[in-house]
Amino acid sequence: MGNLSFREKAFIYVILLLLIIVGGYFLGIRNLNNQYDEYKIQLDQLNARKAYLDQLKLDIDATADEIKQLDAFIEEKELSFIDKIDSECIEQYVMSTFEESGMPYLASISCEDVACAPVSYPDGSAAPDALQCLRVNVVYSTTDGYITPQYNLNPDQTGEDAGEIISALYALQDSSVAGPRVGYEEFISALKKISEENPGCIKVNQVAVQQNAGFLNLTASIDFYGTVLAKRVSTDDSTAAYTFWQGDKNVNTEGGFIGFPYIVTDPNSLWYGIENPNEECLAFIDRPFAAYWANAAYAIKVGEAGNLSVITGIEPGSASASGISSGEAEEAGEGDELEAVGE
Repeated sequence: MGNLSFREKAFIYVILLLLIIVGGYFLGIRNLNNQYDEYKIQLDQLNARKAYLDQLKLDIDATADEIKQLDAFIEEKELSFIDKIDSECIEQYVMSTFEESGMPYLASISCEDVACAPVSYPDGSAAPDALQCLRVNVVYSTTDGYITPQYNLNPDQTGEDAGEIISALYALQDSSVAGPRVGYEEFISALKKISEENPGCIKVNQVAVQQNAGFLNLTASIDFYGTVLAKRVSTDDSTAAYTFWQGDKNVNTEGGFIGFPYIVTDPNSLWYGIENPNEECLAFIDRPFAAYWANAAYAIKVGEAGNLSVITGIEPGSASASGISSGEAEEAGEGDELEAVGE
């Protein structure tokens, strides 16, 4: 090496440098270029993935908005029906509405379930949800402008001054001046109020007017729609009168509340001293508790002497007939073959 000339040495150095450069390229730079290509491909893939996720996020946000809108629509539809059908609450609401409208003279009220079509999924399978319909049938009476009306002991004719009150009312009834005939306009007003309460779930189904002896019988059928939902979306916090009991509570029933005997002998009862009409007792109705001959004998006796005389031995029209105490009834009924029932 020491014998080489400067030119030869320089040539060797150049060759070595080229070898180092070529080796560095193949061993380092080329690998780096290959990695760069790989990284560039990965970057492009990640950018594409990011674009997909960004679009998916936008789609999710749009879907979430659509779900909120759909939930709001579902809640609106669910709340357009009654969450829970309670016939006692609905009946009390109907009667209160008529009474508040000036129409208290109820003749009868009843409820019946109306069959609704089953709910099906788009594939035809049966859904666990169901539509309910409760129909309330009411019959009210107008006044006739002559006979003194009464509603819920108003005016009260059961107290100590009952005789004076009845005499005054009878004198008014017997006068030549006819009283107002009320009921029809009040009946229509109550129906309008009920139909406007919640048009989505309360529908007046039928209205009828029937002429009677000097007054009208007014009939209406009102439908209340509710739902049974397996997966309810909305929360029904309604306090409407037809969904929660709004009537009297803690009613004193000491004097009896259920069942009406032939003659009410309990002084604690609001019906104290009231007897069943002879016409009802005279009818030969089915009495499951009684032997057929006893039933017939009772009807015959009522037809001959009247219900009051048969039960208590007190003749109708006597001083004791207007106010019968328990003791008087028991004393008068001693030895009688038929006793008052239905305590």
